[in-house]
Amino acid sequence: MNSFCQTGMIKGIVQNGVDKNPSPYMTIGLIQKSNLVKGTNSDLNGNFEIKNIVPGEYELEFSFVGYQTYTIPNIQVTNDSTTYLEIKYPCPNGNKNSKKVCPYGHRDNIVPIVYGLPTERTLKRASKGKCELGGCIITECDPKWYCKEHKIRF
Repeated sequence: MNSFCQTGMIKGIVQNGVDKNPSPYMTIGLIQKSNLVKGTNSDLNGNFEIKNIVPGEYELEFSFVGYQTYTIPNIQVTNDSTTYLEIKYPCPNGNKNSKKVCPYGHRDNIVPIVYGLPTERTLKRASKGKCELGGCIITECDPKWYCKEHKIRF
């Protein structure tokens, strides 16, 4: 007795919602009825692919370390089909010129976050609380501001 199972596929690209640059290394989960079915990561160019999906209705859950999860509901997968998606991942920090407003609503005690190898001047500014050191790893959606009152980056 032979049996065949036809499946579908989801392919797409994840882009930064602010400037449409690729969002590499996003974690992508295929969810059905609150359970993780399959997972993958976007590549360096933001491309992703999930193969051999049993037909049904799913959610795609996108996440990046340190950022809020973004979910796309009601994705239908059918037999022998490929669903193509172009995802605009909403970066929480907005654009580079976004206003300095803490997520808790105030505008005081907020300093810029500086990334990369700090100079001696930057180290002095950080020790005086005039900036926050952000580290050397830089991604598309890095927070730009630090709230000293709540100790959060946004």
